[in-house]
Amino acid sequence: MTQRGTIQRLLFVYNADSGTLNAIVDSAKKLLSINGCPLCSLTHSLAGERGEWKSCKESIGVPIDYVHRDELTPRLKNVISRELPCVVAEVDGELTVVLTAEVIARCKGSVADLRGRLNTHAAMRGLSFPVLESA
Repeated sequence: MTQRGTIQRLLFVYNADSGTLNAIVDSAKKLLSINGCPLCSLTHSLAGERGEWKSCKESIGVPIDYVHRDELTPRLKNVISRELPCVVAEVDGELTVVLTAEVIARCKGSVADLRGRLNTHAAMRGLSFPVLESA
């Protein structure tokens, strides 16, 4: 497989709207296990960003932006179609879906599984993460 490039940024696109009220509604759905956004569940808890996710996020080595469905730009809408939630990689100004809703759902709440799938699915698309130098 030809290497297409190094990922410079990830966009975590949630199947939830932005804002405090919407965050409360999504939190209630998580609490009651009612059809909440599986990507939100991986990265956030009722108290905010999950500790396990924070550690994982720092190890990825690229900036990660959170985008809610009501914040989608026309360009991003074009790339993802209606596939929410998803994870999109930016490589040299181009956007590519790395994880689909189906793949995210298979993580079943495991941050470690999400991290592994990010690596695997990026590689399947000829993408790589930057190599982090150890201190």
